[in-house]
Amino acid sequence: MSWFQKLYDTYEYCAENADLADDVLLPVSHTSQQVHIRVFLDGIGQFNRAECIGKQQMIIPATEDSAGRSSNPPPHPLIDKLHYCAGDLPEYGTNNTEKHRAYIDLLSAWVDSPFSHPKVAAVLAYIRKGTLACDLLGADILQIGTDGRLLTEAPTDNPSPLFKALTSKKEGGKSVRDQADALVCWSVEIPGDMESYLERDKGVRESWIKYDVSSMQQCALCMVTGTEQILTTKHPRNIRRPGDGAKLVSSNDTSGFTFRGKFEKAVDAVSVGYEVSHKAHNALRWLIARQGYHNGDQVVVAWAVKGVEIPALLTDIWQEGEVIPDIDASDSPIAQPVAQKVDHIRDVGQSFALQLRKILSGYEGALSPTDAIVILGLNSATPGRLSVTFYRELLWSDYLEKIGSWQLDMAWLLRRTRKKEENDKKSSVFWRICAPTPEEICLAAYGKRPDATLKKATVERLLPCIADAAPLPWDIVANSVRRACNRVGLENWEWESTLGIACALYKGFYARKPDIQQRRYNMSLEPERTSRDYLYGRLLAVAEHLESRALHLAKEERPTNAERLMQRFSDHPLSTWLVIRKNLEPYRQRLQQHRAGFLRNVDSLLDEIHTLFLPGDFESPEKLSGEFLLGYHCQRSALWKKKEENYSDIPETIKGA
Repeated sequence: MSWFQKLYDTYEYCAENADLADDVLLPVSHTSQQVHIRVFLDGIGQFNRAECIGKQQMIIPATEDSAGRSSNPPPHPLIDKLHYCAGDLPEYGTNNTEKHRAYIDLLSAWVDSPFSHPKVAAVLAYIRKGTLACDLLGADILQIGTDGRLLTEAPTDNPSPLFKALTSKKEGGKSVRDQADALVCWSVEIPGDMESYLERDKGVRESWIKYDVSSMQQCALCMVTGTEQILTTKHPRNIRRPGDGAKLVSSNDTSGFTFRGKFEKAVDAVSVGYEVSHKAHNALRWLIARQGYHNGDQVVVAWAVKGVEIPALLTDIWQEGEVIPDIDASDSPIAQPVAQKVDHIRDVGQSFALQLRKILSGYEGALSPTDAIVILGLNSATPGRLSVTFYRELLWSDYLEKIGSWQLDMAWLLRRTRKKEENDKKSSVFWRICAPTPEEICLAAYGKRPDATLKKATVERLLPCIADAAPLPWDIVANSVRRACNRVGLENWEWESTLGIACALYKGFYARKPDIQQRRYNMSLEPERTSRDYLYGRLLAVAEHLESRALHLAKEERPTNAERLMQRFSDHPLSTWLVIRKNLEPYRQRLQQHRAGFLRNVDSLLDEIHTLFLPGDFESPEKLSGEFLLGYHCQRSALWKKKEENYSDIPETIKGA
């Protein structure tokens, strides 16, 4: 129950801080619902007016039963559907007698208790008149047909706005909207009272909480706090979003051997206080809505118990801070726009580390090194059951260390797309040095339309890599490398993205190996590296660069031989390189006539790369590992630098071009 305790502590801390306890942090004995109609009354319960408010999310009073209602639902005590509130619905073809009676009984018990509130009494006085549906018809909110029944489809002429706000459902093979499903909230207007909306009135909230707690009797040991409290066996739902029916704690399965055979009663298996349960669930709702990562039904949330903002765990950490300036780009080769604004020299990794430290240090003052950080993963196998799939407790200093480790180990130059703005016709592309997100890794490893189950499983497998600094799963790295090699099978934007992510994963995989197997790769070209795969990657980049320059001169738009043969090159580097080198001859002749200086520099670079091969490496028939992508990517970036720039550690390849 450690996660329960941490959520409860988070609620208690945030409730005491005005900056954190906003309307999303639900009070005890309340839930959140979408409301459609507001009815205005005076202080004695006389109808003034009504209006359709569309679909507004509100905090409403709820009982232990109504907060988790599904089938045969009990009423909410104040704000509820017309099925419960409107006593005259039978006059319009809807039989709601039992629901309305249950609603009246609950509201009456509240008003007759020592914890009554005059505004609630005004609502009860109006409800007892049984004219709500009639008054809403007079206000042109509800609409009836010629048969006197409530319409289930919007009329073609002058439809009520309520139809747009209601959710449709299937009945008899067609889509209908039940107007009686609309939720009604109340406003009691009293001269001199500044707050007429009952859902916002703190006095009404406190009145209901006191009454609701006073009606409970079962008291025993709460396993979360270790104190005697009023217990609950009916825990809230609507955890991940409004309408979510899955529960984290459930004990209603008395015939399915959920607890039978070991325990006589549900509370023998687990006993949680009513107030503790509500506060923990309300804190979780607030955290998920505020900073949760959503992947279908899968939710992951990382938070500080003190409620302050912390660096994102699964999304882009650089959304607010900049590592490098955004680099506008199109789907042209990666390095041409990059080289115009980014310094790809050896200290790029050091520069990135300094910028990362600067970003993370901005969070340090809010918490002490020993403050608690919690990571919680949730998923549901069935619509009614929610499971904890991942849980970690970290110190604040450890959390920053793990986030920093992930970013440094996996950092690479990645293609990113900025979302369209209101006046933009298309999304803009830019390049940024950062670590890929789990979602981007999944797309690189399994394609742009991965199965939802596979996507969730991938996120779960990557969570320990981020939270615990665990090694990356090799199959994910291998899949990304394999797809990056299959350039012909991917669209250009998808391949550019996959290439960068594959390089990041391969670099990060070996950065986290034991010391004896560890390899460290720079994010920029390493001219002195002599490993066979890295050098073959550099050769491929140079060949592509030479041919693409010749094609550009001839104004031809088609893939180069290096691009077309990339997959074969990774499997058979020597034989494929001989084919590529032979096919370069016509382009060399073209460049000899128009770009002789450029050709000399490229030939010089090819010779330099060839001399770096160790004896026997160049002729080896072995397949290339993912390291060749790093050499290819870095060499490709370096080749497109601006010709007037002069870096001492990068060969001048385009001087005089």
